[in-house]
Amino acid sequence: MIFNQRFMPFLQGCLKNTDYVLFEHFVVHKSIPDNPYNFLLSKQDHQKVIDAIQAFSEIGVMSCLQKSACTQLHLAFQDGVKVQLNIWHQMVENGINYLDTQEVLSKKQRSKSEFYMPNLEHLFEFSILHHYLNNKGLSEKYQSYFEDFHFFVRDGLLDFFNEKYKTQFSNLDELSNFKKGNKTVILEELKQIPANNYMNKVNFQWLNWFRVSAS
Repeated sequence: MIFNQRFMPFLQGCLKNTDYVLFEHFVVHKSIPDNPYNFLLSKQDHQKVIDAIQAFSEIGVMSCLQKSACTQLHLAFQDGVKVQLNIWHQMVENGINYLDTQEVLSKKQRSKSEFYMPNLEHLFEFSILHHYLNNKGLSEKYQSYFEDFHFFVRDGLLDFFNEKYKTQFSNLDELSNFKKGNKTVILEELKQIPANNYMNKVNFQWLNWFRVSAS
């Protein structure tokens, strides 16, 4: 299979000597690729890695969608397998910043898949925030991954998240069941972080300017 046997080792080569993490590291060796794969990559290496991926000879069709905080690569290999890679340089969903890029990269660790992964707390935060900010509950693949941990570890992760975001999740099943009220509570906490506070101040200043101009 092109994806597992040739593309993934090639991709590791593309990422060599760069500062990155792969969030879905635990499914990279599945017989059927999971979608999408989310990478956080230092902005200075962003275009270099994308250009290197484009050089893989067994890609049949590739499309590239540039967004403000990430590039979506849609790959169709010559054997018909399709994969989406989201390559982020800033963690933003619908205009809301979450997770400090430099902090995530500074605490990365190598996984059994040989790709770099975030530390466990950052991975847990990403899994919830990425889904909830897109109006979705925790996906089955992430729920299964965290279910395999000892209950002390699972409880510790839940306590960590609940304390940080003022939520009251008691188990992973609750996380998989999206409720708008939980998203609202999370958003209120995210709005307090410096990156989002700055945007609020800028928007407020522009609003005041328009009001003064109109008068």
